[in-house]
Amino acid sequence: MFRGIVQGFAVLMALSLVGCSSLNDETQKLAEVKVAQIPAKPKSVTLLDKVVWNAQKQQGKMYRWGGTSPVTGFDCSGLTQYAFRNGAQVMIPRTAAEQYAAAVKVSRTQAGKGDLVFFNTHGKRVSHVGIYLGKDRFVHAPRTGKAITTSNLKGYWENHLVGFGRIPGACRPSYS
Repeated sequence: MFRGIVQGFAVLMALSLVGCSSLNDETQKLAEVKVAQIPAKPKSVTLLDKVVWNAQKQQGKMYRWGGTSPVTGFDCSGLTQYAFRNGAQVMIPRTAAEQYAAAVKVSRTQAGKGDLVFFNTHGKRVSHVGIYLGKDRFVHAPRTGKAITTSNLKGYWENHLVGFGRIPGACRPSYS
């Protein structure tokens, strides 16, 4: 990265010494390419980015009722608990209903990447949970016989939506 900045600076200095009026088309294009190659400052990674990454890394693994491990499989709340523990070093309760109770409720329009999304799938107030990815998508462990996947928040899932929740302590920059 530093080398690219130095090269870009050198090209700009050469151009200013030579004078723009004496540039041929090829030199002008080279200068434009060198300047365009200077990278923008990278976006900082948040703990919620790490939470999402830890959950998405489990995609394809099979659902297992009571599961809390990548080795044996996950149920929905086991997946969210694992992702928050490993991604943000934040312990959240074990069940979907307990996670709902512990979360700070946010509206659908305020929900962001890494927030929890809760559903009523078994006649209970909250019986399923996933991790919201934004743009009406979430990652979750759906049910027995299904693998951890990303789903759209429409149809069945929209009809069973209870709400969104934010986990205190997980909404901060990552320093590693």
